[in-house]
Amino acid sequence: MASAKIRKQPSHYPFLPFHTTRLAQLLSSFIVSAFLAFFCWHLRHDHYAIPWTFLVLFAVSLLTLITLFFTIILYCCRSLNPRLNFVLNVALAVLWSLGFALLAWNMSGTLTHRCHVSNWGDESGVMVCRIYKALFTFSLVGLLSTYFALSLDLLVRRRQIARGKYGVMQDLKLHEQDIAEPRASGGPLPTGPSYPYSTRQNLSKQPTGYAVPEEQVSYGNEYHSGYHQEGGRF
Repeated sequence: MASAKIRKQPSHYPFLPFHTTRLAQLLSSFIVSAFLAFFCWHLRHDHYAIPWTFLVLFAVSLLTLITLFFTIILYCCRSLNPRLNFVLNVALAVLWSLGFALLAWNMSGTLTHRCHVSNWGDESGVMVCRIYKALFTFSLVGLLSTYFALSLDLLVRRRQIARGKYGVMQDLKLHEQDIAEPRASGGPLPTGPSYPYSTRQNLSKQPTGYAVPEEQVSYGNEYHSGYHQEGGRF
């Protein structure tokens, strides 16, 4: 039990924005990959070439699912590093932007028309039109959720850096207090590994609160000199 508590580090991410963003990424990526799998299967079945737009979106949706699965394991078992998550979301954001730009460019004519029999011929054509629009909508959700996750990583990383600088400053203040208290009270100086030896040596040479009276020093010198003059006899 104790080792498990030590192994699991506290998360740097706020709970609600983190999981809401990841849920949006998960749902949009799953729906986009399902739609594209449907289109790719029918195109291959009818011996048509699969457009590059579908391939890019299908790849980025699968990569998003794999990334979410990998990072949630780190989040639950260890701790999710904001720097690592930021790098992964940058790569996903670039791919989502490329795929969505290709999709919007190729579907510009479809998006401006109604899904009606007069435009698409029959009910099968109407269904394809609706799937196209749903694919466009969830691709947009996937793009925006990835950008939001990217901004959340950046915010958490900045807070982590600021918290680290504040912790270092607090440690320096506490260390200065540990040095000042023994010097004021005349007690022993700290000898920890973070306290430099040269500083300890310089501080140890400074006078403390108690000094030997000069009478005791002169008495000891006269006693020893008389003893030697008498040849060691009293």
